Amino acid sequence: MRRGLAGLLTAEAISLLGSRITFVALPWLVLTTTGSALMAGVAGFAEMLPYVLAGLLGGPIVDRVGPRSTAVAADVASVLAVSGIPILAATENVSYHTLLGLIAVAGALRGFGDTAKRALLPRVIAGAGLSTERGTTLYDGISRAATLLGLPLAGLLVAAVGPARVLLVDAATFGVCAILISVYVRTGATAPVPAGEDEGGYAAALRCGFRYVRQDRLIIGIMSLLFATNLFDQAFATVFVPVWVREGPHGPAALGVLGSAFGAGAVAGNILWTIVSPRLPRRATFAVCFLLGGPAQLFALALSDTLWLVLVVAAVAGALMSTINPILLAAVYERVPFRVQGRVMSVLIAFSWAGIPLGGILGGWAADELGLRTGALLAGIGYLAVTLGPFLFSAWHSLDEHRVITTKTLVTAK
Repeated sequence: MRRGLAGLLTAEAISLLGSRITFVALPWLVLTTTGSALMAGVAGFAEMLPYVLAGLLGGPIVDRVGPRSTAVAADVASVLAVSGIPILAATENVSYHTLLGLIAVAGALRGFGDTAKRALLPRVIAGAGLSTERGTTLYDGISRAATLLGLPLAGLLVAAVGPARVLLVDAATFGVCAILISVYVRTGATAPVPAGEDEGGYAAALRCGFRYVRQDRLIIGIMSLLFATNLFDQAFATVFVPVWVREGPHGPAALGVLGSAFGAGAVAGNILWTIVSPRLPRRATFAVCFLLGGPAQLFALALSDTLWLVLVVAAVAGALMSTINPILLAAVYERVPFRVQGRVMSVLIAFSWAGIPLGGILGGWAADELGLRTGALLAGIGYLAVTLGPFLFSAWHSLDEHRVITTKTLVTAK
């Protein structure tokens, strides 16, 4: 069964590598084509709003069809959608609105695929006989390594061949990901939910996800916190960083260098967290690391033009933030039974990521109307304020509950 986990993690590593490249190339393509930070934010909105909606609406489908089949189908379709973006961009008589439409399709397909893979992950972790926290830490380490490699590679490729051609690399990674999941992740640990458990059809299944979330105060707290922080993160990554690079002497390669500094810190932090996590309390670690690491890069952009200083801040922030996803994923997977994970995770992810489309728009508006420094400073203050939540609200104490999951049941650990 560890073969399945290795296959899924390898597929995710390749897919995330391509996504990190697109994360740099797409806003740079729009920014350099239109000259408008707001338009770069609109492009991010066009991708992420369908992503969020598809993730929300796809949960019952994932539970009924099965996460493996849904993930493979979404990745195959993504090959066509993502490769079409640079093809359209190279066509002179295609309008910007048409390009945004294709970006939206690509975002929706990725939303379906990511929802399926997140429902697939706890099944293959349990099948491999690993603890939930160890499995989610491995998964997050793969994501951090993809950031470390993908962002500097993106900066170099954008500088060498232009952002449009770079998007073809992302399209190819979706195809490789689909093949790996098809071959290595077997259906034994990933069977769909029986039809009788769909509770009356699609609409009832979707309501079941909402009902489950409403009853869990910790999950509500997670969604609320991530909604706000994802908004600020999106403004930082897709607007503030490109504008900071454009207005400074650093050149487009700095787009990737900044991300690689964060990624290097995150990989180092992930390795350290793998070693020390059994001995540290989840809630205290999560709260302190989020408070210190979350807003740090926004303050750095607002207060300094010095590249090396911004890189140091990014590396420290990456190390601190490497603890966040493993803790949250482990807590959620331990609390939600397999049979409803698709629909519950879709609600959780959709509301958590709903801030991302808004972040691009608000970040673009702030950069154009208030200036980069003021916009980044206000975003940093907002980030700092919302990350006080885990210190103030009692629901977050549930993070310290440790439970054991198996492929058949959900059991509270003694």
